[in-house]
Amino acid sequence: MTPNFSLAIPNLNGSQYLQKCLPSLLASISKIKNSKFQIILIDNGSTDDSLDIFQELVQPTENLETKIILHQENTGVAPAFAEGIEKSKYEWTVIVNNDITLKPDWFPLIVKNMAQHPTASVYCGTILNHDGSKFESQGLKFDYRGKCQNISNNITFDRSSIQNLKPKIIWGTSAAIAVYHRDTVLKIGNFDPDFFAYEEDVDLSLRLQKHHFKTLYIPKAISYHLGGATSNKMGNFRQRMDVKNWIWLIAKNYSKKEFCQNFFSLTEERLRNLSGLIKATPIGQLPGTFFSTYYQTFKLLPKMLRKRKTPKTC
Repeated sequence: MTPNFSLAIPNLNGSQYLQKCLPSLLASISKIKNSKFQIILIDNGSTDDSLDIFQELVQPTENLETKIILHQENTGVAPAFAEGIEKSKYEWTVIVNNDITLKPDWFPLIVKNMAQHPTASVYCGTILNHDGSKFESQGLKFDYRGKCQNISNNITFDRSSIQNLKPKIIWGTSAAIAVYHRDTVLKIGNFDPDFFAYEEDVDLSLRLQKHHFKTLYIPKAISYHLGGATSNKMGNFRQRMDVKNWIWLIAKNYSKKEFCQNFFSLTEERLRNLSGLIKATPIGQLPGTFFSTYYQTFKLLPKMLRKRKTPKTC
């Protein structure tokens, strides 16, 4: 039976990106004849013409319905991902950044491999940079010493790089674009909205791993990602999120043994996060930035520790 998909697209003043993203999604969707689709735009207070663009480009059909979720302010990417999962109508939710474009065979390759590898709970493909010259991600590689990397990030791409690669199980995936089994994600607690942005996909991948759910990487399912289209306009935003969210991720997910075994390397990596924040912040703003970032981090730390409990349904 051909699967049905809900596509969840977070958006903040992304009109120029949606004009490329949406046609590529629709072109790839059109290759699947027996599936039903739902496209959800989760708008975080846009003041541009994003909504007009969405309504103009995405017309409902017998097999495609649309939904717009409006927020008056920017609630964050992680809450948008979580809401997209919750509000999805269908069994499979595709999280899609608004600055992603797909090759037309992306959905056909995903559907083919879902049939051939039905035990996975997450499916992902190769993500390239915007012009296709370099890899952005072939999935995530996690190190319990306190860091996570996109596999092959910034390595030069040519078609031969993936020509002979077969689909394989990997540790986890970037949420720039990925297909998630909705009920599985809800079962383990969904994307964590407290993360706001960054590391929310690492946190979810780690929980999926700990509950023995599989992620399948499909090399020839290619997408292109502009990357940082919204956050690059926000100063030291990413560095602040890195400081906060890595501490929360460790508090939520590491066992006592994992924490103790990796204590010194975890400390070293968190000092690297701090160094990155210092470098990205004008010197006059450092005291206020340092205080507000760590105040929020430790204020919510008890809440993160309470989230350690394994869901009863797993």
